Amino acid sequence: MQYPITRKEEIRETIFGREVEDPYRWLEDDHADETQAWVRTQQEVTERILNEYPDRNKVFDEIIDLINYPKQTFPIKRGKWYYYSKNSGTQNQWVIYRKGELDGEEELFFDPNTLSEDGTTKAFRLGESTDRRYFFYNISKAGADDSEIWIYDIETKAFLEEKLLNARHTDIAWYKDGYIYSQYDDEADNLKANKNQRVFYHKIGDSFDNDILLYEDPEHPFRYNSGWVSDDEKYMFIYISEGTSKNKILYKDLTIKDSNFKAIFDTFDYNYHIMDSFKEDEFYVRTNMNAKNYQLLRVNLKHEEIIPEVIIPERDYLLESVLPVDNKLIVSFIKDVSSKLEVMDTEGKYLYDIEMPYQGTADFHNDKKEDIEIWFSFSSYTRPDEYYHYDVENHRLTFYHRDQIKADVEKYQSEQIFYPSKDGTQVPMTLIYKKGMQKNGHNPVYLYAYGGFNHALMPYFNEAKIPFLERGGIFVIANIRGGNEYGEDWHSQGCLLNKQNVFDDFIGAGEYLIEQGYTCSEKLAIAGGSNGGLLIGAVMTQRPELFKVALPMMGVLDMIRYHKFTCGWGWMVEYGNPDEEIHFNNLIAYSPLHHIKEGVYYPATMVVTADHDDRVIPGHSFKFAATLQEKGSNETPLLLYTQIQSGHGASNLRKYYELNADCWTFVFKYLGM
Repeated sequence: MQYPITRKEEIRETIFGREVEDPYRWLEDDHADETQAWVRTQQEVTERILNEYPDRNKVFDEIIDLINYPKQTFPIKRGKWYYYSKNSGTQNQWVIYRKGELDGEEELFFDPNTLSEDGTTKAFRLGESTDRRYFFYNISKAGADDSEIWIYDIETKAFLEEKLLNARHTDIAWYKDGYIYSQYDDEADNLKANKNQRVFYHKIGDSFDNDILLYEDPEHPFRYNSGWVSDDEKYMFIYISEGTSKNKILYKDLTIKDSNFKAIFDTFDYNYHIMDSFKEDEFYVRTNMNAKNYQLLRVNLKHEEIIPEVIIPERDYLLESVLPVDNKLIVSFIKDVSSKLEVMDTEGKYLYDIEMPYQGTADFHNDKKEDIEIWFSFSSYTRPDEYYHYDVENHRLTFYHRDQIKADVEKYQSEQIFYPSKDGTQVPMTLIYKKGMQKNGHNPVYLYAYGGFNHALMPYFNEAKIPFLERGGIFVIANIRGGNEYGEDWHSQGCLLNKQNVFDDFIGAGEYLIEQGYTCSEKLAIAGGSNGGLLIGAVMTQRPELFKVALPMMGVLDMIRYHKFTCGWGWMVEYGNPDEEIHFNNLIAYSPLHHIKEGVYYPATMVVTADHDDRVIPGHSFKFAATLQEKGSNETPLLLYTQIQSGHGASNLRKYYELNADCWTFVFKYLGM
């Protein structure tokens, strides 16, 4: 392999007595002309290698053919209208429609494809006004976190002229004739950390210069602050967190003039999520306070001393979510990576189960807690999404819709197994393959995981994996520690000083698949994105001989400097603070960038990033790829793949499937498929 020459700089720092080199730091500036020229030459090499696989275009065409059929989601009621999204087949963005009645005539509501010529501008709904006249949309160009908030008037079916700019990491909460939002005090810059997030109130039709500052904390610039208002607009809440988990909550009574914020939960020890109940001044709180699998509490804000009351006590499996509706509680649990649904009364008394049509993942939505209906979707690894209407009042679940997919899903099956990690912990993983698959020790395997940030990998349907299955591959999802598949214990065993457990779990999955005769190292490909990109970078540098192909995608790969860019400081609750010695020593022990060794035969690697990624900045991937190319054996392809006009996740449907097809092309080429 011959790679473009990458300029090196003499940058050495001594951190807590250890010398750290960073010769490619200039690549962190992804907008610099020199960096962009370097990226183009890298992509030329990558394109040449991918084009050596004769069926590259065929793989993409296979996927496009599989997904080219009419699709639609379930309807969500907002006011007097039912809203839902449709895609005729290969539209870049899903189009939003509405009906006055479920069996009525549909009308076009909003087509995000009109926002850009290339279809890379995304729009997702953030909320709506109390009367449901105004819908708030986050408008993201090329999928970047740095975005704008636009307001859609459902009566005129047009956006208002006013637009909130520099809208990163904000929620929207309606209050009276305007809305509450959060905003950092500086413009977006990949080389700077977002800081000083303040909470404002904006009145519709007024100048943003007149917005009212509701909350700020200049003494703690690296905190997230966001506002929420109760349904009756009596209480305002401020969520405050120092990162992606654990928060405290302040509140104030908006009916009392010049009232001050008070604390309900005033430490960063636990996660709290507050929601309306059915009584004035009372609120439900889902929390892991003294309950690692979460419990549901109730608080009364009129009481002089707020003493939480347990409504749903902790179980030995995860309480995932609670939806108050029609004087009942719709409760979702996760048990062995599958949804379990129950209906309870307002005091937490069990009433009955909602029987799922099959084992998988449930998702549900409603409009207001006074509704008598909600909508469900169910998904699994081998069955497409099915949508159901649930009559809460009469406890009746009715099938609504299933897309007429092209794939013959009856050919595939999934199997959940448990395997031991290095420390003996039993870890679940799911294998998906064609029926009749025989373990021959040489089956191609694609092993995927995430392992962090309380995020559970739940069953989902995706046609993009079918080209791999059709070529005899086994698609494997490992539910390693760091996620919340088994509550806070599962998460805490895979973060901070315990992060090595995540990598051990993943390595254990690969070893188990080999020991049990599914595959061998020469047929084992691994992949993961974002925190999962860190995972792949870590395991391929710790055990390079175990894997044949590696795809670290949009990964956090420089663990010494990750906190210096955009929202990276928010991950310190997960990874640890590199500026503290105990955490620095832990981070440097596995930081992928710092464990690339001279002359090592690494797996065939394609490092994937995107030019508009302002969450995990491309500099992570650029520096990792440059160092691999410098030090790794040149007998192995060590490529950089940069998707253009995309962010932390593809900006439209075509780019999503182009990326999938090119990743499969790389896997097929180097697994000999």
